[in-house]
Amino acid sequence: IYFREKERFTPSVMWFEILPSYGIIVAAFMAPTVITYGINKLAYGKPFRRNLRYEFERLTYMRDQRLTGNAYKVQGLEAIKP
Repeated sequence: IYFREKERFTPSVMWFEILPSYGIIVAAFMAPTVITYGINKLAYGKPFRRNLRYEFERLTYMRDQRLTGNAYKVQGLEAIKP
């Protein structure tokens, strides 16, 4: 009678075999952010765009534009001219 040796437990997938799949998933989640950064940089000359969805945000955008001439450059109270 032939007896097989008891097989040792070996995982079917080594941990490093999931790295390509993990990289694809991470790249898929990062793609919209990177693409938006590039489009805003090309279209507006800035890598981000202020959110103008709500009225308060539109008012602060207009305030910064009037006070400093640049709505994207944050300046303190010294930027207000008397």
